[in-house]
Amino acid sequence: MSETIAALVTPSGRSAIATVVVEGPAADQAVDRHFFPLGKKQAGASQVGDILVGHWRDGEQDAGEELVVSRTAADRIEVHCHGGVAASRRIMDHLVAAGCREVDWTEYAHRSEHAPVIADARVALAAAKTARTAGYLLDQYNGALPTELAAIVQLLQTDHANEAPLRLQSLLASANFGIHLTQPWKVVIAGRPNVGKSSLINALVGYERAIVFDQPGTTRDAVTATAAFDGWPVELADTAGLRDSDDAIEREGVARARKLQSAADLILLAIDQSAPWTDEDQQLHDAYPNAIVIHNKADLRADNTSQRPPGLKVSAQRGDGLEQLITMIGHALVQTPPMPGTPLLFTTQQVAAIQTALQQIKAKEEASALATLKALTS
Repeated sequence: MSETIAALVTPSGRSAIATVVVEGPAADQAVDRHFFPLGKKQAGASQVGDILVGHWRDGEQDAGEELVVSRTAADRIEVHCHGGVAASRRIMDHLVAAGCREVDWTEYAHRSEHAPVIADARVALAAAKTARTAGYLLDQYNGALPTELAAIVQLLQTDHANEAPLRLQSLLASANFGIHLTQPWKVVIAGRPNVGKSSLINALVGYERAIVFDQPGTTRDAVTATAAFDGWPVELADTAGLRDSDDAIEREGVARARKLQSAADLILLAIDQSAPWTDEDQQLHDAYPNAIVIHNKADLRADNTSQRPPGLKVSAQRGDGLEQLITMIGHALVQTPPMPGTPLLFTTQQVAAIQTALQQIKAKEEASALATLKALTS
């Protein structure tokens, strides 16, 4: 490496400690300019594995911040400081002024890992919202996907090349699940006005995210909230009640609601079980045949004057049926979770590369397919 770089390798978010990596031929000089150790040994004189405590100062008159410096390679020093944004930003500014080039932590991950898919997994791990999704991504970081890709490359170079497309198609089949390891599943609550959609989303997330009012048409724009059901990250959306209206703003709210619903991974169809079943309810039920039907307001007397479809009785007010609903949502989103250690595609770029490799194999362009796959692993 001819240049010296500085990278804040702690991903964005709250943390007690932040880590700045300084790497390159001038790393020692850049750190020694501002690091004043409590002992006699300067950072530039340290050996791999040494841990030094001292202050980061902007000159002798600056009291500075107490922090820890450690050498992790001959040309690499780590600075461990307070996790606040201001502390790490001050250190980065000093290092840039000392001649280092600032590098984003995602770029540093790709520079420091031996394979692009390993670097992708390292970056994705920082975006994982739950321990369950992080576990699958950790499997990829530890070699599940790179090992599978290497096996497919080997197949293409032997008499078993005809097996490669099947292995690639198997990876593509997992892509929807893999992408959602960092991007939450989208769950939209649909229904007519005043059936309790806002109360339902508040009950599911455990706090008052949506405004609850007893007048139809209160929700005009989508209200979203994040949650985790059965370990799967979910973005819940409370949308405008679906009905015809002369109000231009409400019509726009309904249009946005329908757009969200068309892109949803799962629809929760909320129905007021205390009110008669209407033609509008039936139209919604017919429009979303795969929705989870929720008969809300189970704390009120049920209307038995009309036949209604089966569904889960829930009271957003009392909490009846909520635990069962959460279980149903988790199962509907991921019916059969992959086994631990399963190779998974988890970025759109990986999916595009595998699709390209498949097309190249079908076109008898094996050399191009090999190059496409090797670009992911080396």
